[in-house]
Amino acid sequence: MMNFVDFVEEYRPGFSQAIVPADRFDIAILEKHAGPLPGIYRRFLETMGASMGDLELAEASLTIDGALGAYSLSWLSNGRYIYFARDKGLNSWDWFLDRQRPHGVDDCLIVNRLLEENYPPEGSHPMYVGLEEFLYYEAFKELRLPQLPFRRKFSSPDDADAAARYRSDVVTALAEEKGFKRIPPAEHCGLYERGDAALLLYRHPTQPTFSFILGCEDSAELEQLAQEFETRTGLKSVVTR
Repeated sequence: MMNFVDFVEEYRPGFSQAIVPADRFDIAILEKHAGPLPGIYRRFLETMGASMGDLELAEASLTIDGALGAYSLSWLSNGRYIYFARDKGLNSWDWFLDRQRPHGVDDCLIVNRLLEENYPPEGSHPMYVGLEEFLYYEAFKELRLPQLPFRRKFSSPDDADAAARYRSDVVTALAEEKGFKRIPPAEHCGLYERGDAALLLYRHPTQPTFSFILGCEDSAELEQLAQEFETRTGLKSVVTR
């Protein structure tokens, strides 16, 4: 998790001094109610579970206090889904780890769900292959892209059958061809940096749909790059803030 701290520190100096780890006693209480925690989530809590300073990701509150509060609902305890973040936006879809969908060594699928008793598994919305990808993707979106004043967004069709006609690997190949360097450890989604430009690729964890945002310091360079990505991918771009 310290690699993630260093990553954020590049864009927000002082982040490492602002974060506060969760109390070990609180982690033990959470695990008592939620069941065994994935290793990646435990490391997150041990590093910044009490506070992420002024960094907010995905309009969500990731503090352990919020998770402990959710587990005051007895029906949530020791279930398939581990509550880890409260939505602070308008849609009320909270964030959960799906322990039945492991990813890598000690991570698992991230889903949005309503915090309701007997809410069906099929009502979940898979969002990221794991917590690590969630953290890196959302941090890059929050911290790096706003530094680039000119941005375009490309999206495949929402329909899975229609989206299957488009290929995200064309995006990654063209990004590398244009001098972008991929930032690890995200593997399913993609973070790309070039100094004067950046590209953030989102790939749905279970469907062929994808989208990406291209940002540049120079408007003319963005127009040229956008035209090349449109030609190669077959997708049309829109200006985004």
